Amino acid sequence: MKSITKEIVIMGAVGLAAAAPGPLSLGTSLTILKDNDLYAQYSTRTSSAILVEQPKSFTAAKSACSSLSEGLWSPELQSFTAGVNNTLSYQAYLRKFSYSQQFWVADADPASKPKDKCRAIDLAGKVRPLDCNRQLPALCSHSAPISNISFIDTAAKYRVSVSTGSQTITGLRDGFGFRFKSIRYASFPGRFQHTSVYDGKGSVDALEYKSICRQWHDGADVGAEDCFFLNIATPYLPGPAAKKSDLKPVLFWIHGGSNVEVDGNRGNSDGVNVATRGDVVVVKINYRLGHYGWLAIDGTSITGNYGLGDMITALKWVRKNIKAFGGDADRITIGGDSAGASDCRALMASEAAKGLFSGAILESVPIGYFPVNLFSHWVSIPEYTGMFGPMVLGGTGCGAAADVGKCLAEVDPAILTPITSPLGNIAFPVQDNIILKTSDLAVTGKKYAANVPLLTGVNRDETGIQISPYYGIPDIATYLDYIGQYVVFQNLSGLINHPDFPIPPGDPAWSAFNFTQRIVTDGAYTCLTWATAFSAVKHKVLPKVFTFEFNRTYAPFEYTNPLCEPPVSAEHPFGDPDAEYFKCHSGDVVLALGELLYGPRHMRDENDIPFAQLVVDYWTAFVWNKDPNPKCGYLEARGYWGTLNQVRKIGKWDSVNVRQPKMMRLQWNGGSVDLSERPQCAALGFPFEYFETAL
Repeated sequence: MKSITKEIVIMGAVGLAAAAPGPLSLGTSLTILKDNDLYAQYSTRTSSAILVEQPKSFTAAKSACSSLSEGLWSPELQSFTAGVNNTLSYQAYLRKFSYSQQFWVADADPASKPKDKCRAIDLAGKVRPLDCNRQLPALCSHSAPISNISFIDTAAKYRVSVSTGSQTITGLRDGFGFRFKSIRYASFPGRFQHTSVYDGKGSVDALEYKSICRQWHDGADVGAEDCFFLNIATPYLPGPAAKKSDLKPVLFWIHGGSNVEVDGNRGNSDGVNVATRGDVVVVKINYRLGHYGWLAIDGTSITGNYGLGDMITALKWVRKNIKAFGGDADRITIGGDSAGASDCRALMASEAAKGLFSGAILESVPIGYFPVNLFSHWVSIPEYTGMFGPMVLGGTGCGAAADVGKCLAEVDPAILTPITSPLGNIAFPVQDNIILKTSDLAVTGKKYAANVPLLTGVNRDETGIQISPYYGIPDIATYLDYIGQYVVFQNLSGLINHPDFPIPPGDPAWSAFNFTQRIVTDGAYTCLTWATAFSAVKHKVLPKVFTFEFNRTYAPFEYTNPLCEPPVSAEHPFGDPDAEYFKCHSGDVVLALGELLYGPRHMRDENDIPFAQLVVDYWTAFVWNKDPNPKCGYLEARGYWGTLNQVRKIGKWDSVNVRQPKMMRLQWNGGSVDLSERPQCAALGFPFEYFETAL
């Protein structure tokens, strides 16, 4: 469904750097103060600093900065009001400092400074001389450059280390935050074996991405079977005196890609924009894909769910180690898009994952029509074998082996990787009675379901991209017949002239496509997403559910087509997002992850970045508070005035209630509205009450 970004260019020397400074060697917590407004290189919020939190004398503060290859921050060289002001005052909002706190900064002219007097700055930006022996926290300069899809500077002067367990891990700081790339969370257990948590020893580097998981991409077998690495981005590294209340909540992100492609290193981004914009710790993982992660063959020891097991192993690693990176192990929110969202849904249904997370974000769960329902309705091992067995066993020649399981475990990856099934290149969880003991998330309370708050929703026109290759069929009847036979495998002809599906205006071919994609979007994504929310709230299976529909999207550059792009005009050379266009699958991801300008994309209008800010602020409010409504005091403290103005204009994002279920329509000047497509979902056989009788 999605492609992998091209290989990134890594700048700077890469190697083992066990002696890099860190919060333990410096004896202090470290926070990067950088106002991440998501404008990247176009931002006017250009000032930044490293906050050395432990009080020190002026001389000791200079020494700490020098250990970080920096000097004390200078108000003459950078404007205090260009970003340091808000990020510093936010520390007082967190109650880490009083609003009268002062911080060491550089002397304007060290040669002419008064004897025994050094300079400090307060939260208002006022600089004054103080006794150099006073014990104060300090601001160091922060010269690391901003990274993007093709550039990251790993020079020794930007490296930083943390210790966890028996391991010292060296990462780096870039313009926005601390980044640790490809940390091993599990050793390779062998093909078709479940992983366990890796307890490393000694010094390792986390400066560049290691192998992605094996997958078929652009006609080639790429990646490796030993791919058990995760990436961490954080704005804060705790020192020896840090308290639990200083730790940040964690977003544990699972990438999409049909469980057969993509990776957690995608786009040279480990979530640093979300981490620093929202003051959270972001973990992005790699997990086994395709047959390596999901194959189940009846009558053998190959029981499937190896990728799902990898996610559970990674969660256990995070709970054990994330404190060293500033994260709170008791506040982990799992999140994902597309197949990654369906994997989150499976984790919510898995007793093996019980207690490992406290919230969930599900974007664009494939659920409803066959075959996408296989991502969210888990078949038995014999059923999975029936779908994949003939192709796998025949393609590998293992069907005739005396020991089928042993043969598959040893077959050349070059043979196994490209084999698909009649359903296409997809993979999904299976009811193995080990990790998953149910066929679906029990939203009516009849079986186990994680009792955690949920944020879930869709894009308005999810399948606008997925069925668009068939655009051009000239009439609705032919289009429905084609889609019914080859896409959803059921008769859709009864929907012609249905009163709940009026025929859209336009030329016949366009109208036929528009009509059909609405039906498939509802049947494959929207309806049962709303039904999940409805029943989970009705039966109090989940404490709160918040729903959304994106009506403004930005398709990722590697997964788009003209239908998913807004129309171009002289006034909008990159497209007018206020005009009508299809809001397609994955068009929410670069917005929710704050990555719009991280790669080769452009601002289409003046609201693109403010809207991305709003979405990230909603998402991280949920990570912090299990409620997507940002606190006004928080927005004021951080100077997030654009989001504050939108929140006040739009009003509260209501959680779902059964009597009148609401969703947030995510667009510029959006708002809370009734859940969409209720009569259409009933007409398709997927009413909001679907799970009341289906489970």
